[in-house]
Amino acid sequence: MNIIHCITNEVTKNDVANIILAVGASPIMAHHIDEVEEVQAFSKALLLNLGATYDYETMLKAARIANNQGHAIVLDPVGVSGISFRRKFLKDLLNQIKVTCIRGNKAEIWAIIKDEKTGEGLDCENGKLIPADSELLQKMKEYSSEHDNIILVASGELDLVTDGRNAACLQGGDPMMKRVTGMGCMSSGILAACLSKVNDTLEEGFYAVRNAVEKIGKAGERAAETTRNLNGGTASFHMYFIDEVSKDIW
Repeated sequence: MNIIHCITNEVTKNDVANIILAVGASPIMAHHIDEVEEVQAFSKALLLNLGATYDYETMLKAARIANNQGHAIVLDPVGVSGISFRRKFLKDLLNQIKVTCIRGNKAEIWAIIKDEKTGEGLDCENGKLIPADSELLQKMKEYSSEHDNIILVASGELDLVTDGRNAACLQGGDPMMKRVTGMGCMSSGILAACLSKVNDTLEEGFYAVRNAVEKIGKAGERAAETTRNLNGGTASFHMYFIDEVSKDIW
């Protein structure tokens, strides 16, 4: 069982840990700068969530070790669409280390590409500022090619995935996924777990991520169907989503 080192925000730690267990990996949350060298050495992948704003020095240290060890790094750019402090850190991080995959909503991915504010708050997607999916995907491909074929995932009604060479548009999921906090954080955790099993992230990484994104959408659809059939709400959906993920083959 691969160990996934997670430096994530306080709001979603428990959900991220449970979803990583659900896909057959083992989470560990080590946030202190003096412990990450040891922890990252025995881990197989690293998940960084920019909502953990107090841990940026720890993230940088862990990422350097992960690069030296050849571990996959998944970055969740929570809030970069509206918070300049986080965008600056992301730029500084990418100038110093290599990230395998960045997964965010479309406002966050567009903010990274444009290096500017694209919305307010954490989850807002302002349609006036974000281009159509076809244009966004093209810009994602260009950005990826310019950054060592980093895998980019822009989540939304249509999920966009590219590594600069390959690209996919995936229809899936359910609107209820937007009403539960931590869905994006959990998705990033799943991607880290899946990439930890890949021997060559440059050649196999895109397909591992693409398949995982498709499965996440299908799990959301099944969980929403069960929730509605049982007259449940968002708390029920949250539980059924983890159930559905745990029943799949990863």
